[in-house]
Amino acid sequence: MTCKRFTTNERPVFPKRAIITAGMPYGNKNLHFGHVGGMFIHADIFARFLRDRIGKDNVIFLSGTDCYGSPIMESYRKLKEAGYEGSPEDYVRANHENQKKTLDSYGISLDFFGASALGEAEVLY
Repeated sequence: MTCKRFTTNERPVFPKRAIITAGMPYGNKNLHFGHVGGMFIHADIFARFLRDRIGKDNVIFLSGTDCYGSPIMESYRKLKEAGYEGSPEDYVRANHENQKKTLDSYGISLDFFGASALGEAEVLY
């Protein structure tokens, strides 16, 4: 296999539109730096790069809170045993809002941050 060499006159070809995603963290806890630095920073850099190349109206960067799964229910069960009085939805909603605040505080340029079980999500842009 030969490697194609680019000349100085060749330019990369970019897509006309793009959807960039970052992993959907579980709704059972706040985000830690591994989430932010391991998933969101890389996707954010790529989304910003493509917005610069093909226009911000042609790129959407989205993610959200995964509200289903045994890690959530197990964390909720332990919290209930400790006296928590809210519903599973209250628990996940609070974690979702905290996750959104964390991403906002790091300046992550999401266009959309939804939640898989919390009704209609609002678009951020």
